[in-house]
Amino acid sequence: MQITEKWWIMNSAEMNIIIVVVLISLSICFLTFMVIRQSFQANREVKHILKHGVPAEATISSLRQTNIEINGHPEVYIGLTIPREHAEPYRTIIKAVIYIVNIPQYEPGRKVQVKMLEADGKIKVALEGVQVF
Repeated sequence: MQITEKWWIMNSAEMNIIIVVVLISLSICFLTFMVIRQSFQANREVKHILKHGVPAEATISSLRQTNIEINGHPEVYIGLTIPREHAEPYRTIIKAVIYIVNIPQYEPGRKVQVKMLEADGKIKVALEGVQVF
């Protein structure tokens, strides 16, 4: 009596499970890649503005915390008003991660240094002195 094992042959239910697991894994990997890529792209943009932008002084008009913390430091929305020569003041809101001990420096009414860069008809602003994660 000879017994042959055909371990490489799977029934259709096992094959379906493997296909579903592979598809879910690929989807998760793709989404993870896109999120990480977007994060790095935003950081590159901020670094580009800080390197090539024109210095300006802005007044903080608002400060609101998001529900995100990075390394224990809060991510916040900072409303800024930037005076401009021969034009209305430019108002914008930027998102930044600030060290928790530096929060008093970003209270409304305080002055901060920013860099402004005009590209494609849009003004982009980056806050100086803030850690880019």
